[in-house]
Amino acid sequence: MSRAIPPSLPQYTGLRRGRRTLRLLGPLVQLGFLGLGFSVFLDRSQSLLSDAQFTWGERTVMGSVALVALGGSALAGWVVGVMIRLLADTLDAMADAAESARRTTELIEGHVVPALLRIASALEQSQSPSPSPRDRIEPARQRPARP
Repeated sequence: MSRAIPPSLPQYTGLRRGRRTLRLLGPLVQLGFLGLGFSVFLDRSQSLLSDAQFTWGERTVMGSVALVALGGSALAGWVVGVMIRLLADTLDAMADAAESARRTTELIEGHVVPALLRIASALEQSQSPSPSPRDRIEPARQRPARP
């Protein structure tokens, strides 16, 4: 009836491997966003370091644009890293839910169904060996009163 899967052979390894891969991928994506922001920062701040004659206001605007690019990409990297971690946790929860459903099915097949079969056979044996149709107990039916 019940096919027992040994605990040494875990199921849903694909989901669990995907979770581990995403956990490792999250910090790499964050570093990629930070590197992208740093390259944009260097591109924007190149004009600040040149010999060009800019006013104080122009240098302030260019510097703030460069800092916003760096900060924005760092923030985007953090948000993407958190989303990847949440996706990894979701995959882990899906694997756990599938595992618990499998175990529940095994318990029902292994314990509840045999118990119900034993109860049904005990009820069948408790009745007379061959009851006639007239001996059957039927529920009393209420007849409607005539007006």
